Amino acid sequence: MIHRPDKHVQQALHGFQIPVPLTLEALFAAIQERYPRPLELLRGESPLPAVPASGLWLTRPDQESDAMWVDPGLNGAAAVHVLAHEGGHFFLGHQPVELPAARLAEPYEFITADFLDGCLLGRTRSQEGPHDLEYAEIESQAEAFAFLLRKRADQRARDTRYKSDPLLDRLHRAL
Repeated sequence: MIHRPDKHVQQALHGFQIPVPLTLEALFAAIQERYPRPLELLRGESPLPAVPASGLWLTRPDQESDAMWVDPGLNGAAAVHVLAHEGGHFFLGHQPVELPAARLAEPYEFITADFLDGCLLGRTRSQEGPHDLEYAEIESQAEAFAFLLRKRADQRARDTRYKSDPLLDRLHRAL
């Protein structure tokens, strides 16, 4: 259930210029402007195919850029919502999923403690498996951020739809 966004979510969205119209490309460009490192939008195959997710925010320490991945099967409002959710993680100060460097010709030795602790799986929007309270709070905040961003974009679009015609704008505001 989505609850009313808390103050932390509202503060994270405060000052963020929500693009109108709100499209995937426009939202990504707005996030990219505020991001401290180069950021790429990925729409192809999942960078973590074993993890069931519709979007991921990834840091790549071995590269000069980070990425936000949105499932290529999503379009329109669904894709925008997933990107807003991943952007919400960034604006809320959450940690991205670390994409490990590709290991060349190293034999498989063991499962890392991070994997067993759920570090990799705990930061994705999966409904499968157990989730701790911290995970639930992080995901709820990012989801609230995405809903609030879309609500404000919708309101702004409604408020400005007749700006190009002063007579219609005046009539719209009078009604």
